[in-house]
Amino acid sequence: MTKGVTPHMVTVSTLTLVKVALILLLLWALYLIADVLILLIASLLFAAALDPWVDTLQKKYHIPRAVCMLTIYAILIAVISSAIVLIAPPLIDEIGQIAQAFPHYYTQINEWLINVNQQTGSNGAPLQSLSNAVTSATTGAFSVVSSIFGGIASFILVLFITYYLVVDEGAIKRIAMIAPKQHQAYFTNLITRLQKQMGIWLRAQVTLMAIIGAVTYLILLAIGMPYALVLAMIAGLTEFIPYLGPLLGAVPAVIIASSISPLMILTVIAAYYLMQLFENNIIVPKIMEKALGLSPVVSIMVFLIGARLAGIAGALLAIPIATAAMVVINDLLSSRNRSEAKPNSR
Repeated sequence: MTKGVTPHMVTVSTLTLVKVALILLLLWALYLIADVLILLIASLLFAAALDPWVDTLQKKYHIPRAVCMLTIYAILIAVISSAIVLIAPPLIDEIGQIAQAFPHYYTQINEWLINVNQQTGSNGAPLQSLSNAVTSATTGAFSVVSSIFGGIASFILVLFITYYLVVDEGAIKRIAMIAPKQHQAYFTNLITRLQKQMGIWLRAQVTLMAIIGAVTYLILLAIGMPYALVLAMIAGLTEFIPYLGPLLGAVPAVIIASSISPLMILTVIAAYYLMQLFENNIIVPKIMEKALGLSPVVSIMVFLIGARLAGIAGALLAIPIATAAMVVINDLLSSRNRSEAKPNSR
């Protein structure tokens, strides 16, 4: 006679249910204030990037942190303003030329798709896809312009928050005081490590974007490619997109080259390929070697999830947030491994 399986009763205490409810309520509250959290995270990221510079100025010249921060802001504003004065006129001129030539590019691509349609015997889906893409791009352009004006106000707010976070040297580390007393030392150490690593990542990323933009401009200028400045700006900005950025940055250049000649298409593809080799083998190992990274698949997925949840801001902050999360996860795994190793060592 087979013995019956004794059923096990699973009981959940009221306290556990309350904890789960509080966690869900907290997550919902964080979702409601997502915009504010994005500004705070951006401020923490900028503070992490600027804090080493302020520390260096303070220790070397013995001046208050507030003066150091204002000096750095003044230098950054001067550099950015000079760049705008130098770049804006030719950039606006090239954008105007592209806008005038856009119908020509659209017609050429349209004719190419018609030939593809006739040769493959498809039902015109490529043409419809192109039309939809143009409509989406036009609508998206207006959305980007409107978001830029809203983004300026947010950026100014981020600068103010960053200023106070850096000037008040212990402001960020005081977050650790929220944790239970026995864990405060760990959280203080964790915040210090995250602050250092995020600062390294941001400075390295900005440097990489600037170098790629400058190199792209010089190469496109050398091969006689029109709209070199606009295409270089696109190449630099798309570097922020992990792994897919260089490919996306090359697409507009190839489209414009297709309206010139087959030789120019091959030249542009070869130029971007050489730039990619230069980036992967020389620039990235030198600049990004100290910056924390994620695997390609995780980076792309995190970027797309951030863009889906919080738009442009979410996409920009997704990688540093995921990197910080990986640091915490690695700490937890290391702690668990140490705990499991102790009984075995006895």
